[in-house]
Amino acid sequence: MKHIGLKVFGGILVILITGFIIFSLYLDGMVKAGIEKNGSDLLKTEVTVNNVSLSIFNGSGSIEGFKVANPGKFSERDAIAIQEASVKVKLSSLFSDQIVVEELIVKNPALYFEQKGFGANLKTLNDNMDLQAGGSSEKGLLIEHLLIENGQVAVHTEIDKERTTSVSIESFELHGVGRDGNNTVQQSLQEVMEPLLEKAIAEAIKSGVTEQIENKVQEFLNN
Repeated sequence: MKHIGLKVFGGILVILITGFIIFSLYLDGMVKAGIEKNGSDLLKTEVTVNNVSLSIFNGSGSIEGFKVANPGKFSERDAIAIQEASVKVKLSSLFSDQIVVEELIVKNPALYFEQKGFGANLKTLNDNMDLQAGGSSEKGLLIEHLLIENGQVAVHTEIDKERTTSVSIESFELHGVGRDGNNTVQQSLQEVMEPLLEKAIAEAIKSGVTEQIENKVQEFLNN
């Protein structure tokens, strides 16, 4: 009987472990798919994530390999790339009408500012978000604390002649994104992406690579 009891206990343990693994993979896949779909719909370009890993015990984890493809007429280089971001999610909220992200910390985001003709890729992404301000997601998104630090912008411009340089973005924090307006997922993403893109554009304009042609850059950015 003791032997049978151990076998039954072992079988139950295997089932529980398998269930935890399956549930964990389901959660990770659901978050990954949500980021990719809502990000792509909002920015009107492909948004991909390599991997999402969340703890089923406390909701903490990471988002790895977040990338935003350059819009249409620009180069194949990614407009935004984040190797890893740490995140803490209120797990129960994933199955409710409002997803609650308790903390999101993004370190070393890499942005690529590309001017081509009379357009700029980051300005195009910013305009795409304005066109999608209403959002199509039925779920809400609240981000209680967001920290973005040590951002870098590679700048490439073809005005007058081809120039390249790199600049830094000052770290910044946001609190309560989506709290007051009961934002959809896309609206909250817009509240996060807009200041990041605007800071990158501002630093690109101030950089040495564009200072001699600043009036021309400002002209097409304000169109």
